[in-house]
Amino acid sequence: MEGLDGAGLSTQATLLARYLRGKSKKVLLTKEPTSLPIGKLIKSILSRNHEVSLLALQLLFAADRAEHLEKEIEPALRTNHIVISDRYILSSLAFGSVDNDVEFLKQINSRFRRPD
Repeated sequence: MEGLDGAGLSTQATLLARYLRGKSKKVLLTKEPTSLPIGKLIKSILSRNHEVSLLALQLLFAADRAEHLEKEIEPALRTNHIVISDRYILSSLAFGSVDNDVEFLKQINSRFRRPD
């Protein structure tokens, strides 16, 4: 799920997960930034307005995504879960390209699984 801040992404993701579970589907509902160590660092930076370069922040988002895929998304997919993520690559491209080169953002995210 992708969209603007405050657009109801978390609400819609939760409703979709609930619906699918009601249909006896295995579902992983997840979110970026994650609750993994790098995701926690990102949340701290964003909530406390730490002085971090915008390029470094995008690299952190990519690192968090790499961990997210390895530790949560890929294992869930291997066990036939439907994965619903509240934000993913498109958010990095949309929000990050305001202050960074979009081609660079595409490059640092190019090896990650594409949403379907």
